[in-house]
Amino acid sequence: MGTTHVLVLILCLGVLACTGKKQTLEDKVDDTEKIEELYATEQTMDTIIPDPGIKYRESRKIDPQNPPSVIDIEMLAGNKDFDLNQFYSEVEYVKLNHPLAGQQIGFLGNSTYEISYERGMTSGRGLNSSVFFSKDKIVAGDAYFGYHCFDLQGNYLSTIAAKKDIPGYDINNNRVSVTFDTSTDQIAGFSMLDDNCLFLKVINRKGAFYFHNISSQKNYVTRPASFGRSMLLSPDKYVGFGYNPGADQHYPLMYSFNITGDTLCQFMNYNPLVEISNRQAYTNPETSDFYYYNEKLTMRQAYNDTIYRVDMDRLTPVFILNMGSKKPDVQTALQGNKEGKIFINNLLETDDFLFIIHTENYDCPNNRNNGSVKFFYSYFDKNEKKRYAIPGTLFPEVFTLKNSIPNTIPLLVNNAKAYGNKLYAAYTKIQLKEIIASKDFSSFPEIQQEKINELYNELSDYGLLIMILKK
Repeated sequence: MGTTHVLVLILCLGVLACTGKKQTLEDKVDDTEKIEELYATEQTMDTIIPDPGIKYRESRKIDPQNPPSVIDIEMLAGNKDFDLNQFYSEVEYVKLNHPLAGQQIGFLGNSTYEISYERGMTSGRGLNSSVFFSKDKIVAGDAYFGYHCFDLQGNYLSTIAAKKDIPGYDINNNRVSVTFDTSTDQIAGFSMLDDNCLFLKVINRKGAFYFHNISSQKNYVTRPASFGRSMLLSPDKYVGFGYNPGADQHYPLMYSFNITGDTLCQFMNYNPLVEISNRQAYTNPETSDFYYYNEKLTMRQAYNDTIYRVDMDRLTPVFILNMGSKKPDVQTALQGNKEGKIFINNLLETDDFLFIIHTENYDCPNNRNNGSVKFFYSYFDKNEKKRYAIPGTLFPEVFTLKNSIPNTIPLLVNNAKAYGNKLYAAYTKIQLKEIIASKDFSSFPEIQQEKINELYNELSDYGLLIMILKK
């Protein structure tokens, strides 16, 4: 063990939040100075000794000034023409070239994977590289080939997180293959909030957190990892999420921590418990949703109807998804008949709307093949407080939103994200080819068909195209 460095400075950063006083301009300037000092620390903690106990009690309260919107998704919504030109007027394209392109490695789009273990293997589909924005940077990548930083023109700047054991990548079959043992290094999680990243690396069953500042291109704190899926709340606070729907007892689904590992708050799981028959295998057709909206972490626990904004010690409801009789209880979701039950597939929130992809029955290869799973696409208009359906029969991987802004292509909604007043989506060359081959391609305006073909021909096999829509 190396020497433990005590970050007294960091422990002081939570003082304003603890006192409950209104923050003044002088306080904000002081906060900025403290954060800048934090970035300069480059502290490495080999061990941590968190303060005992939990500092704050969990609060789940409605903001009376902004009560949650109830969105009825049980009933069929009325159809309304949806076009992104209602909300955005400009477009910009950025092309990224993967820094490992010389090794015939590229960004992932609807990729399949095969992971081999000593005693077996697992496989799946739907891998996509993620794209994150800050005010003047773009970060793109994935847990297989690392996360990399670019400027807004697409020029490569630095690698934030990398693996020494690079997986195999078959571009012709769009497949990633990994041979895994305990010595294989893993990037087990990545979160980005404006200019800061938090990622987890694991090797020999030991995990380490890296708190990274993009502008300075360095880790400002490295320390042993802790509980669950981790996401930043601020440069010096984060949450760890670890909901297991098959658990047979109530336990916290999420904790908030400061950067030194002190537990700030615990958030309990209030979903019903289940009984797994003879501990048999079970399905798990829904995952929890996390995204940032205006730099505020937002979450929906799987099999829960409420979408919350997340603070250090508070969950504030902002949307309630009313599924009525079609809402599955957790027991049904895991081991019951799921026909006709609603499962949330994807959420996309902008200043103007909340876009929702949901299914009736659950999404799996067998149900896709026999046609028993049905996909529904709709959006909740925040101004009108109404939900509208968008007709579509395509799978989410190739479903696009109408986009009549000049010089644009339809928006690939499955991996679209919002950042401030921007809406963006990323496309690999393989994904552009899938759109061209889809049955909806012939219904696109001819000028858009030409634009998609033009972008397809220009894009490198190992590159990534980002379409950015602006107000």
